[in-house]
Amino acid sequence: MKTTAILLFTLIISQSADAARTCEDYITDEWPDSRYNVETLSSNNVVTDNKTGLMWKQCSQGLSGTDCTTGTVTTHTWQQALDLAGSEDFAGFTDWRLPDIEELRSIAAINCFNPAINETAFPNTPSSRFWSSSPNAVSTVYARFTFFSYGHDNGLHDRNVNERVRLVRSEQ
Repeated sequence: MKTTAILLFTLIISQSADAARTCEDYITDEWPDSRYNVETLSSNNVVTDNKTGLMWKQCSQGLSGTDCTTGTVTTHTWQQALDLAGSEDFAGFTDWRLPDIEELRSIAAINCFNPAINETAFPNTPSSRFWSSSPNAVSTVYARFTFFSYGHDNGLHDRNVNERVRLVRSEQ
């Protein structure tokens, strides 16, 4: 009985440790806090990437608040994500869009995983797939996404699958 309890406790602790964000020192951190400027506009938080000049919604779609813990992350098919972006009115801007694969990849911090993103700039980001606006070049069935568990992207993902969304706009 005692051995079972110790084994169970060890298993729970190791699973909690596995779920925690991990960053590797041998990969250059190109996503430090100083790269991002978090602003509150019209009581909504946006993040400007000082390297790319892009302005991002700080929270994943469906979440809000200064720490992005209010609400529930929503998921959408690829077409729904494109449509959503075209109708979004947030922080006084109506030109939000679904980022292309290069833009979305630019915020994936590949020196970290679970999640692979700067958590100060983009708090409470799920370690999940996020749609890009980039279609697959070979088939109209697929589109590209970035997986924020490890920061990689892929081009073979069925457009009818529901995934998460983070919107962007070109800063002007």
